[in-house]
Amino acid sequence: MLQQQATLAQALPQPVEGAIRTRRSRGPPAQGWAMPASMHRQPSWASADQSFNDDDELDSSASQQLSEQAEPDPDISQEGPLVLSTRVEYSALSTGQAQSIFGLVTVQAPDAAATASTPDADEERRPMDIVCVLDVSGSMGSNNKIGDLKEAVRFIIDESQPQDRLSIVTFNSQAQRKLKLRRMDRQGKHEATVETMRLSASGGTSIAAGLDMGLAVLEKRRQRNKVSAVLLLTDGQDHSSSAHLKTLTQRAAKAGCGLYAFGFGVDHDADLLREISEQARTPYTFIENTATVKAAFAGVVGGLSSIVAQRVELTLDCQATLKDVNTPFAVTRQGENGATVTIPDVFAGERRDILVELSIPADLPGTSEDGSTVLLQASARYQDLRSSRGVLVQTSAVQMTVQRVDEVQPEMEPDVEVSDQRDRVQVTRTLEQAAQCSDAGQFEQAQQLIREQRSKVSKRQSVVAEALSLELEDAEDRMRSRSSWQVGAAEVKDAFQMHKMQRCTNTFASASSAVTKKSKAMYMNSTQAAWTSKSSRG
Repeated sequence: MLQQQATLAQALPQPVEGAIRTRRSRGPPAQGWAMPASMHRQPSWASADQSFNDDDELDSSASQQLSEQAEPDPDISQEGPLVLSTRVEYSALSTGQAQSIFGLVTVQAPDAAATASTPDADEERRPMDIVCVLDVSGSMGSNNKIGDLKEAVRFIIDESQPQDRLSIVTFNSQAQRKLKLRRMDRQGKHEATVETMRLSASGGTSIAAGLDMGLAVLEKRRQRNKVSAVLLLTDGQDHSSSAHLKTLTQRAAKAGCGLYAFGFGVDHDADLLREISEQARTPYTFIENTATVKAAFAGVVGGLSSIVAQRVELTLDCQATLKDVNTPFAVTRQGENGATVTIPDVFAGERRDILVELSIPADLPGTSEDGSTVLLQASARYQDLRSSRGVLVQTSAVQMTVQRVDEVQPEMEPDVEVSDQRDRVQVTRTLEQAAQCSDAGQFEQAQQLIREQRSKVSKRQSVVAEALSLELEDAEDRMRSRSSWQVGAAEVKDAFQMHKMQRCTNTFASASSAVTKKSKAMYMNSTQAAWTSKSSRG
């Protein structure tokens, strides 16, 4: 496979301006050979010398707003779209007894009306900078993949507003910028459509080269819309790019852009794309049927169009010892009693559930006259994107409290929402562990992990528990054998990344699923649903 890619790469013409080329590997150095310091340099495809500061200017009103409001207002508002709440596993704890307990801190955004940010709506939304990084390697020429990809990109072009900007980067064994970051006015849409229809499939696969150039387009732009993202789509295997993922995803974070990975078919490198998504803290989307790629793109762009908050810093200040913070997002600890969780952005209607584990000492101070004790205080600071001004919001602190009683009632039931989120976290871990076992060919061990977790979840009666149980049932069926895992691996990895991030890009069902799953509906907001619905009509 690698030899074939190298041969194809040699057959390609020399790269033109704006192209990034990969080099053929010459094999390992001779024993005892040391690389000279002068050879410690960037990969051959690195775009450091590329000049992409030719992005279209924003429209005059947006440009004026950005020049007046480069940073949020120094006056911090307490009014914003996000709502913080807390719940505790048990509402009462025995006095004079040390114990551990789970609590839940939830960041919730109100759902937008189904038409508020849809392609059919007249109401203006936040303008976006989108870079499509598209695999055009030889394998994309089969099964009409390139045709379905063109249709998906054309949908994004058609539904863009004039203040949106779009760039197109393609890659095989090299990367090329086909369209600069162009405003989607009438002329911009025409140019984008022409470049899209010219896409053709040939050559090998260098995902790192494509990502590098796509990120460079956003890094080197002269002006920027506050909502920006890279959409990466590939159907190939690329064993050369994994070493560069950390650097690339760090660049995406620094540029303030989301990075969304889409994998075509059962032969793509699901582990590589999921690792990209893990580091970018976004969902990974498996596209089983290439005809659905348009809906998946629509789900992401619809979600981006509904962003209500960015750079959310959730601060946890605990009276008890904070044993653990269960979240996929970056956590900065402040000693034993505090932490800050950083969430890149929140779509309308989304929630982020931070499951915490607290160690309560027997003599925890602070019990009030009514017997309640404060376990934790939570507050958030974030940029509100609902208005063009992008003001900074600092919320008031909300408290997590518990009653201290002499004797706890033995029939006391745990809080339903805390139990749901405990199950979500544990099911996600189990799916990931079982997937690792299946990758190693340990299918009996994988199924045993799934069965044990399913037995626990199925004992509870809730909407979330039912959805998680079906997710486990589907995974167990896909882990029966090497052949079933070859077909089902990407679907399982899509699923646990979705549950981990609490974000989804589509609601289409897998044709290879043995059950009718319900998980995706838990994470899609109404704006995404409206965009994906329209994509299926056109």
